[in-house]
Amino acid sequence: MTALRPGQGRALQAFGMPPGDIVPLSLDRLRARSPVELPPEPAATVMLRMAYAAGDPDLLRDVVAPRDAVEAAVAALARGAAIVCDVAMVAAGVHRLAARAGSRVLCAQDADGPATVPLTPQSHAALAASTRTARGLLALAEHWDGAIVVIGNAPTALLALLDAVGDGAPPPAALVATPCGLVAAEEAKQLLLDTAPCPAITVRGTRGGSAVAAAAVNACAVLATTVAQP
Repeated sequence: MTALRPGQGRALQAFGMPPGDIVPLSLDRLRARSPVELPPEPAATVMLRMAYAAGDPDLLRDVVAPRDAVEAAVAALARGAAIVCDVAMVAAGVHRLAARAGSRVLCAQDADGPATVPLTPQSHAALAASTRTARGLLALAEHWDGAIVVIGNAPTALLALLDAVGDGAPPPAALVATPCGLVAAEEAKQLLLDTAPCPAITVRGTRGGSAVAAAAVNACAVLATTVAQP
């Protein structure tokens, strides 16, 4: 069989399709290839969108998207709650649909200053020795109450949030935490699942990332827009 030779529109004609068909077909293929039984809506759509962002049907094995967490995120976005992100990539990924929902996007990478909630001396010391993103997220802690916190890249930011809530800081209304990596990411997400400080969407193990986190928020934002319509 002769390989396709690109040029003269042949590549697009062979594999391209109308823009409106791409997402529905992708989600249909994900449903068909899902290695697990999907939960009822709206959790199923959020899970599928996360796997779509990763291009990996097998991610569905590890996605944790409880109905209460999806509903909490949708409700927060429906009332225009703030979205507090760990990194600029997540902020950029959610910006358009957040604006449509009326939600302000705050980014820990842009934040400077001390933690805005009381911490124990031990938590202060651990934070001082940690990453800029962890410190930035705690600088935005005054905005967590009633908000959605989205951590797609930095497990240290998730660990700092868990410490702060353990010290008595108000938890967010919902948390999307999908940091990926081979250092602290798996442990941070498991600690989140074990302690359950608030309704949370996450991915077990080392996989995840900023695109997956943004996809979860955007799926909830679409649902929130639908809920908000008369």
